[in-house]
Amino acid sequence: MNIKEYMRHTRKIIGVGPNFKAFRAQKGITHEKDPLLFLKTPGSLTNERDIFLSPLLTEFICEVEMAVIIGQDAKHVAEHEAASIIAGYAIANDITASAHFNSGRFKMFDQMTPIGAVAAIEDPCNVDLEMWVNGSLIQKDNTSNLLFSAHWLVSHISSMAKLMKGDIILTGTPANPLACQIGDVIELRSPQLGNHKHTIHQEL
Repeated sequence: MNIKEYMRHTRKIIGVGPNFKAFRAQKGITHEKDPLLFLKTPGSLTNERDIFLSPLLTEFICEVEMAVIIGQDAKHVAEHEAASIIAGYAIANDITASAHFNSGRFKMFDQMTPIGAVAAIEDPCNVDLEMWVNGSLIQKDNTSNLLFSAHWLVSHISSMAKLMKGDIILTGTPANPLACQIGDVIELRSPQLGNHKHTIHQEL
């Protein structure tokens, strides 16, 4: 099943706050408490090469991440059972409306989660992630450096809310996410997940 088929079923997207160790260090977060979780709307998902952001997004940050695609409904999933409910993984851009942090709207806008194709991988703990903006390498890391693994996150989140087919978990971004602009060309690259390129436009 391709990513657009899963997107038709998506009811929720769960994002994870600082999870890469280098990004936590950059933010001055040294503790190992449970990660910050937040929700994005299904309307934020797009697989297109051209994305159109609201003119209300006067500032926005681009962040490469590994997305976990849930393949079946499940709740209270043990960490060692997590792989059994995962349909695959994808590369994604978890865009943040940085000017709207204080209003709670920083993840609500449409087309703020560009996502690539579904990939079947054996080890989600060894996935290379890169983000290139206008031809320059901005972010680079490997999921071996996540504090909370993909399988742990599936188990943790399923203890609170039922995960359903098509739901997506965004596992966290490497250090150095970038404030981008209208017109920027974003390339998300991963040997394991594949590449996804998109250009940012302003919604008319």
